[in-house]
Amino acid sequence: MLVTCLVMAFIMVFIGGIVTEESAPSLLSGYNTMSDEKKKNVDFKAIVKIFHKVFYGIAIALTIIGILSYFFENDNLWGALLSITVTWGLLPLFFVGKKYDTNIYSKWQIYLNYFVMLFLIVLGLVIAFSVYHHEGSLIIE
Repeated sequence: MLVTCLVMAFIMVFIGGIVTEESAPSLLSGYNTMSDEKKKNVDFKAIVKIFHKVFYGIAIALTIIGILSYFFENDNLWGALLSITVTWGLLPLFFVGKKYDTNIYSKWQIYLNYFVMLFLIVLGLVIAFSVYHHEGSLIIE
């Protein structure tokens, strides 16, 4: 579990590192297709700061989970925590990012946003539950 967590933490740091103020308009989903008029209503500098905090925070949490899993044997618990950390760790992007985007969106776009948040919550719970209650170890030897 240590190697898995460290690899995932590295991926999170890499993703967080490649998004800069200059690259954000082309890398962040949805913003690269916005009109120039709508892009003026988005504070990319603040969104990049949030993006960094979220992805680096997930990386730190994954590193801690990996280190703890090395010392305490309970692969199912650590696998469940890993899935919740990755899925629920992305939720602040939805909540905090809204205040830096002053564009007005249609109802279906708002509902889609809430659906994705709900999907992440449920997905994290389902994966964590199924991993935690899996019989035997998840480690392939």
